[in-house]
Order: sequence, then structure tokens, then C-alpha cells
Amino acid sequence: MAVVPMVLASLGGSRPAEGRQTPRGTLQTLIETEEGGEVPFTVVDGYLIVVEGRIGERSRVKFALDTGATYSVLRADLAKGLDTAHLPVRVVNLDKALTQERVNVVDFQLGPRRISELAMLKHDLGYLRASAPGVEGLIGLDVLRLKSFNIDFHRRKIRFGAQRLLRSSAPMEIDRSYLAVEVCLLDRPVHLLVDTGARSILLYRDRVADRLPSVKVEQRIRGASLSGEASLEVVTLPRVQLNRTELERRAVLLRSSPAEFLPGVDGYLSLAALGAWRVSFDFERSQLSWE
Repeated sequence: MAVVPMVLASLGGSRPAEGRQTPRGTLQTLIETEEGGEVPFTVVDGYLIVVEGRIGERSRVKFALDTGATYSVLRADLAKGLDTAHLPVRVVNLDKALTQERVNVVDFQLGPRRISELAMLKHDLGYLRASAPGVEGLIGLDVLRLKSFNIDFHRRKIRFGAQRLLRSSAPMEIDRSYLAVEVCLLDRPVHLLVDTGARSILLYRDRVADRLPSVKVEQRIRGASLSGEASLEVVTLPRVQLNRTELERRAVLLRSSPAEFLPGVDGYLSLAALGAWRVSFDFERSQLSWE
């Protein structure tokens, strides 16, 4: 049975652990070194957006961009010697909720944004070793949601700053833990988190059973992630759209959702499923747009 890495790494649940800080509360000081600014990226394993950042005096640290993660993650070997953050956090990963330790990273920088101190989850990221061995961390919404940005796959550049709406757009729900859009599955609404770290659309079977007709399971695979492995079913969905844009119908189903977490969330939408060459995350207007 194939094992496929799933970068659904650190989504803060709807029931936070005692004393958990909000994503914005983990940032001490944000310094914009320039207005706007661009960051180059590479695409690894056909879907994973990888950029270079800096932590302290260590430059060119490779991070995967992950809008499906509430908190940023640092590989455990790079976290050695860093102070442990006072409060662990409760996070949701695939079908499990777990408590993760954080470390305080002093002087974090990604392109034009520089953060004096950032609390990051610590993990060995072993599930990425085979497909993305050079990735040393994940950049989550605690950093990304501070300013609008767009991802240009033709130019391989991420641009931060004010955005214009692209050819197609949809309202984007901006929760403290996630970004979400409403997708139509056979003209019925499905609430999906927008996840740059997902390879394909992922649906929780138990939450979409009333809207998903019988589909043939084409293959069973193991999805490897921060919390371990989970069994996934590869299927071809019936017609699925985001504001009249036809989405890639190849998807995976996960039998069970995380109990008592993320109520109303039916799964994850990958950027690859959009088939767009440019995607904009506009936090000022709460819009996801693409072309």
C-alpha cells in the first residue's frame, strides 16, 4: 500500500488547550523591512511550495508554505538549544488531536517580514523525508495571515502586500485557526479549508456522507502526516466547483473526522485542485481569487 505525505500539519482546533494563545498572540513584534516584496519559491513533489527563510543567524532555511497550518513548525534538530515556549498547544492533524510543544525562535524572517520572536511547533518532520528531504520547517497562518499575498506559479514568486482581485474569486472565511471557502459538490455546499500543503482535495467521509453519492474506491493508500499515518481512499468525485470553476475531481476520503474539533469543516481544498497559475489571498477583502 502506497504511503503519501500529507502536509496537514498543525491546525489549531476549535477547542483550544488551556491557556492557548491565538496565532496573532504568538508574535511579539513584526517589522516590515520593505513595502510589498517578493519571495522566490520552488515546487517540490509536484505540489509543495518551498521558500527560503532565516532563523537567527541561520539563513536559507527551507520552509514549505502551509495555509492549512495554524502554527509554523520547525524541524526538531534545528530547534535544539532554543527556549521552550511556556504553553503547549492542542492541534488537529487529519483525524487526530494532539498536544505539541513549541520553541521560541528569535529573529525570524521571510522576505520582507521579520518577526522578533515567533513560537513554533517542534517536530522531526519524518513524514517528509522521502518526498521533500530538504524541507526544514513549515510556515503557517501565524505568519502568512499578517499581510495579503499572491502566489504566481509562472514566475515562481510570492508577492506580499495589497492585492487586486484576479479573474475568478470567492469569499474566504478567515477564522483564527484557518481559511475556508464554500465549494459546490453536485450543487450542494461543502465547507473546505484552503490548504497549500495538500496534494489533492481531502474530504471527511463521515461529514459529507449526506452530500456525496456512492463513489468507487479506486485505491487505498496511507497518508503520512505529523500525527502518524491514516488510511485514505482514492476516489473520483462527481462535479465539484468553486464559484463556477471546475475543480480537479481526483480526491481522497478520510473515514473519520477529528471528534469535537472543527465543526462544520468538511475537508481540505488543495491549490493543485484549482488548476490556477496565480492565486491571491486577500485578507483585507476576505477574498480568495485565481486565474
